[in-house]
Amino acid sequence: MNLKTLSEPQRRALLDLLVLGMYSDAHLAAAEDADVRQLLGEMGFEADSDRDREIDAAVTRVRKHTASVKAARNYATDLAQVFQAKDQRRQVHELLDELLASDDTVAESEKNFAAVVGEALRV
Repeated sequence: MNLKTLSEPQRRALLDLLVLGMYSDAHLAAAEDADVRQLLGEMGFEADSDRDREIDAAVTRVRKHTASVKAARNYATDLAQVFQAKDQRRQVHELLDELLASDDTVAESEKNFAAVVGEALRV
């Protein structure tokens, strides 16, 4: 997926989905953070300060949706609607799966979150 071709709302939605996924197991792994930073670089955010700003903004947007599993699922479902093209939806789901597996452990809560996102993305 060429991340630079995503629209601003799609970039924001992808980042929020990934951050929400990182929070789904209540364990923020360094590998997950590194993956998100790399993706931000592929989106065109080359400076560390730009990546930090984008991650901070995503955490701020996502934080209010982490109070309950239901809130996180509702937000993830809303975010998934931003991706209309079938190929994009598939690639977003693949990116999420890769991120969740990057710390070599996929918790049950992460599997459930990925399944919800997969349903919302219709993949």
